[in-house]
Amino acid sequence: MTQSTQSVAPAVLATDDSTRYLVAAAHLDREYAEDAVREFLVEPTRQIPPSPGVDTATVLTEALAARTRRKYRDALLAVLGAVFVWCGLFTGLLTAWLAVAFVVYAVRLWRRNRDGSARKVLVTVVKIVALGLASLPLAIIAGFGFFAFSELSDLSSGFGYGGRSYSGLPDLDVYWAVSVCCALAMLIVLVADRIAVWHLLTTYFGRLARIPGGAPKPPADRLSFSLAPPRFRAELQRHRIGRVPSGPDALTPLIVHRGANPFVGAGESTKPWSMVIPLTADADADEKPRLTARLLYRRIAEKTAELRESGPLAPDCRLRDLVVTGRVFAPADKLLDHLHLPEIRHYLPHLNTAPQAFLHDVEAGHVHDQAREWSRYYLCMELETWDRDLVVSAFVHCAVGANELYLEWTPCVLPPIADEYRALDKMVNNGVRPLWEGFVRWLLLPVTSFGRIANAFRMRLPLPHDAHQLNPDRYGAGRTLRELASMRHPRNYFQTVDAERYVRLLESKLVPAVAATLQECGYSSTVFERRADAQMINNITISGTNNAPMIFGGESHGDISGPSGPAETTARTP
Repeated sequence: MTQSTQSVAPAVLATDDSTRYLVAAAHLDREYAEDAVREFLVEPTRQIPPSPGVDTATVLTEALAARTRRKYRDALLAVLGAVFVWCGLFTGLLTAWLAVAFVVYAVRLWRRNRDGSARKVLVTVVKIVALGLASLPLAIIAGFGFFAFSELSDLSSGFGYGGRSYSGLPDLDVYWAVSVCCALAMLIVLVADRIAVWHLLTTYFGRLARIPGGAPKPPADRLSFSLAPPRFRAELQRHRIGRVPSGPDALTPLIVHRGANPFVGAGESTKPWSMVIPLTADADADEKPRLTARLLYRRIAEKTAELRESGPLAPDCRLRDLVVTGRVFAPADKLLDHLHLPEIRHYLPHLNTAPQAFLHDVEAGHVHDQAREWSRYYLCMELETWDRDLVVSAFVHCAVGANELYLEWTPCVLPPIADEYRALDKMVNNGVRPLWEGFVRWLLLPVTSFGRIANAFRMRLPLPHDAHQLNPDRYGAGRTLRELASMRHPRNYFQTVDAERYVRLLESKLVPAVAATLQECGYSSTVFERRADAQMINNITISGTNNAPMIFGGESHGDISGPSGPAETTARTP
């Protein structure tokens, strides 16, 4: 069969759910867009962290466009609002609008938090009272201006002609007309803004975007993106390129982090443990391979990779997508503390560039066998489940001495994206919801005006630094786009038990791999297996409403019925 000579158009890739929801977060939540820009586009020397299941460039493009749109919108509202305030002082419209905005804000705040805890209700009441006290002086000034202008107009009208006084006071109708026009203009701006957001999200990032070619891509030359600061658009190019190695011998991923959590992008750790195992040689330990950290990592990786062939052990055979790789973690502040060391060039070649994304084999091999205080090697096992909505990771670190083995296990779970950003799937382009949202935002303008003014004139500048005062926060990654928008817990029971399932399955391969390696190198594995069994039993946790007949060790949270387990089991009702 002859090959067709027609040119084939490049395939249009689908947009996964995580990217769609994070784009919605950027356009629906101002704080999320600001956090994304501040974290990823302000510092040109900050390392790009790995972010599984997310098209970082697309999300940052929309975050930048959303931020630019909001700044111009709020600046226009500030100008119209200033004119309205001046005229509204003399017409009484400002006082009436303040009263309506306060009532609407108080009702919305109360409805959102009335079913929460007593502390949340108390905080809500305090917010409402504080807002009322803050609005009271402006309402008094507006009322005083209205009555004062009315009195002056009445006094001057008897000496004037045609409703205009000789003292230069303009007609009250002029103030009324200007106030009403400004109020209507602000309403049009807010409604148009809501319609534009809904049109963008439903047209380009709706459910059809999950199908290759199902939805078009947003235009690259749209005004909201073209008006963004050039330095942010230039920084965005670095994220489009992504994490690339600096050479063919740079293969080990390097994560330079800031803060206490080194596992950037993995979420929160769940039930980590560590242990020290004495190494007792067997009697027939002659001519055995030498026990090293490198050998342990290799055996653990090989044993864990067997889970890919486990088939129906996991829903939808998800374990076939298990990724096992090594990573090196280093804190940014300690890199700057050790600039005098020659090996730092493998991590941070220049102070004006971001740290390396991959570590060269020479340094990676050294850290692999002998950890530094400020640089540690971990074997990483990562699994994306529920259509990349839930990410389960586990990190293993080990060190081998003459008579002891140190083993560290840190499982992590990255929960799904928050529900408020999933509202994208319920949006319709031809509905009246954006009109209603724009109208409600217009009613709330007097109580949100200060925040809008601050947003219009807020600037995101790089952290202060010079040649003598180096700031480590300029280099280390903090949180990924997924972590900025994630929930605190899985969305439902199935996701909760699946996260627990995958952690247990990964842990079940760790113990036999270490035990087999110890025996292979001529050491007894009895002590390790006994301690590992006790550790795994005591870590059993059941959360939620449980009706199981038996519970083995650990802690259980929620309502529990049925015969109890061992005496050390505790039941706690949240």
